[in-house]
Amino acid sequence: MGKSVSAPATPDYVGAAKEQGAANVDAARASAKLSNPNIYGPLGTQTVTYGTPAFDQTAYDKAMSDYQANQGRSAERPDIGKFTTQRTNDEGNIVGQDIDQQSYQNAVIDYLNTTGKAPTREQYTTTADADVPTIRQTLTPEAQATLEAQQRVQRQLANLGEQGIGTARDVLSKPFNPNLPDVQTSISGYGNVAETPNLSSYGQAVGGPQGGLLAPTPNLSSYGSAGGLDPNQYGNAGGVDANQYGLAGGINPNQYGSATGLRPNAYGLANRNLDLSNVAVMPVNAGTTGQAAILSRLAPQIERSQESTRTRLANQGLVPGTKAYETAMIEENQRGNDLFTQAALQGINLDIGANAQGFGQAVTSGQFGNQAVAQNFGQGVTSTNLRNDAINQNFNRGLASAQLGNQSVAQNFGQGVTSANLRNAAIGQNYGLGLKSRELENAAVAQNQQVALAQQQADAARQQQLYGQDFSSRQLSNTALSQNQQAALAQQQAENAAQQLRYQQALQNAQFGNTAQSQSLQQQLALRNQPLNEITGLMSGSQINMPQFQGYQGQTIAPAPIFAGAQAAGQNAMQNYGIQQSAANAQTSGLFGLAGAGLGAAGAAGGFGSLLAMSDRRLKSNIVRVGDHPLGIGVYEYDIFGERQRGVMADEVEKVMPSAVLEHPSGYKMVNYGKLL
Repeated sequence: MGKSVSAPATPDYVGAAKEQGAANVDAARASAKLSNPNIYGPLGTQTVTYGTPAFDQTAYDKAMSDYQANQGRSAERPDIGKFTTQRTNDEGNIVGQDIDQQSYQNAVIDYLNTTGKAPTREQYTTTADADVPTIRQTLTPEAQATLEAQQRVQRQLANLGEQGIGTARDVLSKPFNPNLPDVQTSISGYGNVAETPNLSSYGQAVGGPQGGLLAPTPNLSSYGSAGGLDPNQYGNAGGVDANQYGLAGGINPNQYGSATGLRPNAYGLANRNLDLSNVAVMPVNAGTTGQAAILSRLAPQIERSQESTRTRLANQGLVPGTKAYETAMIEENQRGNDLFTQAALQGINLDIGANAQGFGQAVTSGQFGNQAVAQNFGQGVTSTNLRNDAINQNFNRGLASAQLGNQSVAQNFGQGVTSANLRNAAIGQNYGLGLKSRELENAAVAQNQQVALAQQQADAARQQQLYGQDFSSRQLSNTALSQNQQAALAQQQAENAAQQLRYQQALQNAQFGNTAQSQSLQQQLALRNQPLNEITGLMSGSQINMPQFQGYQGQTIAPAPIFAGAQAAGQNAMQNYGIQQSAANAQTSGLFGLAGAGLGAAGAAGGFGSLLAMSDRRLKSNIVRVGDHPLGIGVYEYDIFGERQRGVMADEVEKVMPSAVLEHPSGYKMVNYGKLL
């Protein structure tokens, strides 16, 4: 079931408005002071003060009189005894005292802050009309002198201006008549542009000459054809059958016996372990073996030295617990430790030397036995090598005999190859003679063909020479024609250039006259305006330059929105109240009568239409699923807004029915339970 929620308290709008007004006043004062700083420049200063100071002379005089009467003291200096406590032992005897240094220092500081200070005028000065500004501008002595000099010059210039008014009145009383010549707007007498010449009257250029026919190409096949050569008519080169001279043979190395190895274990094994039973034992830790003997003699000596030191210190009046006694004993113990360390190192070195000597003797004995085993093994290796050398000698003899037989076969094969090479060389020589004869015949045919081609090329060269001479003659005629036409055009361009020159001279004469007329007008106007310009220069030529300071200005500082904040807080509280109340009403009215989990009929809350409730998973805790909704989503019980409720999760509803989910301005999701029925 839902639980009703109390409406939030109404904000204090009147109080908020008053606070807002006070904030506005403070913001205006701060704005005025921030926007109008004191200015200190090279030409002077500008200071801004607020209010009118009022000095209470009577109260100041009385305070000064009291101060002088008390010799500047208004309080007693703190007594350190008041900040001291006695420290006693278990028998109640005083053994010392403790001072509360922090409290005593604070009391002294307070005494110094209130003692020995004379009254000041500022303590008895108040300010009236604190919001009224006063601006004071003060020039430096140099700037003030410059300002006064400028004012004197300005007065003298004003007197001269009054004298110039009479002169200007005389000039302006006469009408202005410049009496100038007319402006020239047109020019003439520069001639006409020359006509373009008729270039066709100088003749027409002619085309190229008609070339003759080239000599016909000779028929080269009429001089015979080059022929080839059949190499087979001289015989074919032959090879040699290598098998007819016999085959090279090998030998069987096993018939001479096999080389054998040697079993090293037959002569014994080298001893890898040493007999260390007679070697001196190394010290296991400090104080054993040789080291123990040295330390046992040193210990009584160190004890006697320590006892002597204690007796000497006691005779000097030094007892245990004092710093001098502890320092002396530490030094004595350090000397004893140094002696123990030296003795321990000496004993360790003796033990190490004895151990090393015994170990060396054991190594020497082991090496002698291993050398005997190695000598026996070497003799066995030598015997085996002799037997293997004999087998190898017999094998080499058989190999040499086989190699001699193979050399005989190779010699016979080489003689057969030489005979075949001689026969093939004879065939090649006959083929070469036939080839040279054929090449000579082909060269004769080629020579006859070259003669015919040379005759044809000579005829063609003659025809080309005749054509070139005719072509050059026609080019010369066309060049003369073009030269005549260019001369006519050049003459026409020269006439036009002369006409253009006459036109420019006439134009310059007209412009010179107009310029002279304008210059005369300007001179007359300058003479008429001279008195007026003199008066204007006297009145404005030397203005007083007053140093410029920043003007008083305000700057708006946005006040704190106190009223708007209170109003927004009230609206937000009412909105949360409405949301919570809607959720409570929905539960009270049976909104969660959902089917599927024994929750009742869905129509029990159908009359609510569109009811919104906060249903964001982030706002809920202790969530337990208690049923299923017909849409396929879960029904849960959870804690929200300080109470236990039942409903659905907005993120699950959004997946199956997005239209039933809305987002609150706070960013959390709400569910329209009316659409879920």
